[in-house]
Amino acid sequence: MGFVIFMALYSFSELSCMNAKQFLIHNVLNTLPKVAKHTVNWLPPIACQFTLERLFNQFFKKELAGGDLQFMEQKWVRVKVQDLNVHFSISVVNHHQQPSLKVQPHLTEADVALAGDMEDLMLLMTQQVDPDTLFFRRKLSLSGDTELGLQLKNFLDTIELQTHLPAFAHQWSSLLAEQLMDRHHKRAA
Repeated sequence: MGFVIFMALYSFSELSCMNAKQFLIHNVLNTLPKVAKHTVNWLPPIACQFTLERLFNQFFKKELAGGDLQFMEQKWVRVKVQDLNVHFSISVVNHHQQPSLKVQPHLTEADVALAGDMEDLMLLMTQQVDPDTLFFRRKLSLSGDTELGLQLKNFLDTIELQTHLPAFAHQWSSLLAEQLMDRHHKRAA
């Protein structure tokens, strides 16, 4: 009898933990766009530039060292997160004989432009949806230099988050992406 009660309590605690985790993820997905939009509008452009450069250079450290981003040298890619009204341009430059990513918040001219909503860009980065699917559903737009855009798309397809993020961050990004996919499926139904 004690074993049955123990198993029932254990199952209930596991269910409660899963429900709490799903509840937390649901709330994060609902509040993240609002918080991100207010934070970006509040921060001075130089702070956003510095933060993005540090994040991108750390995240793509291996690809920069291996020359995988050489196709972006002296080319500017404009990224626009439409629902947050956030945009920036990024390029590969040589800094002390080493390639690094440079971010410009107010650059108006770019060789290629990539635009989408935060949720769709997150699905793209977590590889829950491939770029072609988002493009054909008109959730992702790409304009400008077609060859550069294709190289960028192919590069993004090769990124594996589990090799770039700490385990806990990869786990949470995967959980968030799964919830986003569930949302998209429910909207389509």
